[in-house]
Amino acid sequence: MCVRFMAILCPSTAIYHLLFSSLLLFFSCYVSGIPVYGAGEGKDGFHSTPVSSLLPKNKCSAPAGGGSQGLPITQKYGPCSRSGHSQPPSPQEIFGRDESRVSFINSKCNQYTSGNSKNHAHNNNLFDEGGNFLVDVAFGTPPQKFKLILDTGSSITWTQCKACVNCLQDSHQYFDSSASSTYSFGSCIPSTVENNYNMTYGDESTSVGNYGCDTMTLEPSDVFPKFQFGCGRNNKGDFGSGVDGMLGLGQGQLSTVSQTASKFKKVFSYCLPEQNSIGSLLFGDEATSQSPSLKFTSLVNGHGTLQESGYYFVNLSDISVGNERLNIPSSVFASPGTIIDSGTVITRLPQQAYSALKAAFQKAMANYPLSNGTLGILDTCYNLSGTKDVLLPEIVLHFGDGADVRLNGKRVLWGENDDASRLCLAFAGNSKSTMNPELTIIGNRQQVSLTVLYDIQEGRIGFGDNGCS
Repeated sequence: MCVRFMAILCPSTAIYHLLFSSLLLFFSCYVSGIPVYGAGEGKDGFHSTPVSSLLPKNKCSAPAGGGSQGLPITQKYGPCSRSGHSQPPSPQEIFGRDESRVSFINSKCNQYTSGNSKNHAHNNNLFDEGGNFLVDVAFGTPPQKFKLILDTGSSITWTQCKACVNCLQDSHQYFDSSASSTYSFGSCIPSTVENNYNMTYGDESTSVGNYGCDTMTLEPSDVFPKFQFGCGRNNKGDFGSGVDGMLGLGQGQLSTVSQTASKFKKVFSYCLPEQNSIGSLLFGDEATSQSPSLKFTSLVNGHGTLQESGYYFVNLSDISVGNERLNIPSSVFASPGTIIDSGTVITRLPQQAYSALKAAFQKAMANYPLSNGTLGILDTCYNLSGTKDVLLPEIVLHFGDGADVRLNGKRVLWGENDDASRLCLAFAGNSKSTMNPELTIIGNRQQVSLTVLYDIQEGRIGFGDNGCS
């Protein structure tokens, strides 16, 4: 009877039939590996992402002055930098410089791990220029303001000085020591006996000059007398348009972190901005105030004497793509180790890890057409022309102590142009030809819009996904 008059007497039976059909369809999709989502935000490690949000922007969307706290950070060639920059470099030029930096970092670290101590003194004068992010810092009384590259891979802070023999062609400012009432020539740190410095960078750019001591002003309330910095008088190479020098945020004795430790307790944080926005650099209590919202992982020592290199080492244990854990052995990342670096652009992974990441990403993006060719070091590219929204798999970096860093949007894909014809996975594998193991390097593309806090005194680094506000 119920079967004959189902529509009238048993409406619940039809509902059950509909639910059963829906569940059957869901199960079929699940088994076949096709993600199932509702409207809007994706689930299970995928995000519905507007393709337009992945493309480069040429207009600054940030208010003048940037965020409410700290030193404003801008991208070197971004529309918010106000540095009077020339034409931005092409992706090929960016990746070429990035390769030089990565090769230099690995060359330097291999010499440290070799135990060849006689090379260490020489290496202390070698650093890896390449940072994309600028902050304004002042020296002297009255203050003279300069645009410096923010770099966690360097420990020397320097700026170009007046009467330079060879001057940076694109620099706009020169420090005039004669115009400062508080300047003194030479070293003012007792354990530093040299009055001159000679910095050679990975791309063969150089800065040669003398040390000087003067008042450094970060903000009106953060003024440091007798700050030792380099006064560059013979500078060569391409540091970028509008760049006046380097702000060293490494762990060395002369770094800004060490020289401000009495007030800031060796704590700083940054949020590196997207191209069309402004980030912030915070020190001390301002940085620490963000701690409750962050996930921390421990700083570790590199193998051998790598801790002397000044880089920030962490434990990377695994990677996920979408909701799939790749189960890469942690030993793959452990030798010679993993560093967080503000100057490297694209994250570099050991070949075993990159191959697993690439395969999982291609599987997750199987519904989208591949683009012809590669983009420099980026070899996994998609043609998303005509696509409004893309279901983009989230990539998770699993660090020690349970600190999971979730990457999506521009932290995952690199956009070459404004027509979405080539959007590439923004990771690269280490060199296949080298005889020496290479570092895993977490680059700045994967750090964009993240809060990254360095607490050297407590031996930890924190990550937060609050954006640059």
